[in-house]
Amino acid sequence: MNRVMLATGLSALLLSACSVVGTRSAAVSGQLRGFSADQNLRLALVGYNNGQYTADGSQAQVIDKFLTGGYTLTLPRDVPYGTYRVIVFRDANNDDRYNAGDTVLSRYSGKLLVYAARDNAVFNGTKYGWNIYDGNTGQIQTTLLNNYDLQSAN
Repeated sequence: MNRVMLATGLSALLLSACSVVGTRSAAVSGQLRGFSADQNLRLALVGYNNGQYTADGSQAQVIDKFLTGGYTLTLPRDVPYGTYRVIVFRDANNDDRYNAGDTVLSRYSGKLLVYAARDNAVFNGTKYGWNIYDGNTGQIQTTLLNNYDLQSAN
């Protein structure tokens, strides 16, 4: 029963991974690969834009290591425009935030989340709001922010 409820909740969050036209709210989703289930895994959005370092692990998130191997992370509206990454970290002190003492467990995939103030800002092809820029292919996702897979650094 709990797995059905978890699957239903995860499905609803995955459907919300679309950028909503006319707003800047979104969620990003993907698969977790190579992480062991016995770690205290959390997600954080990190970036350095306009002289401000952002490391926010308090956004709503679902990490499902057992049923689907995936995650969904709500993206904030109150960060500076620019580029960001999603990281997986071990929350050593259980405060749901990425702190200096927390260990980053994921490696950089070449993908960036772009929070654009207007169309074609930062990279050509981005739209106002949240986008995914794939540095490996140059492709940009502007509506469904999925396939932002996270790989273990080990």
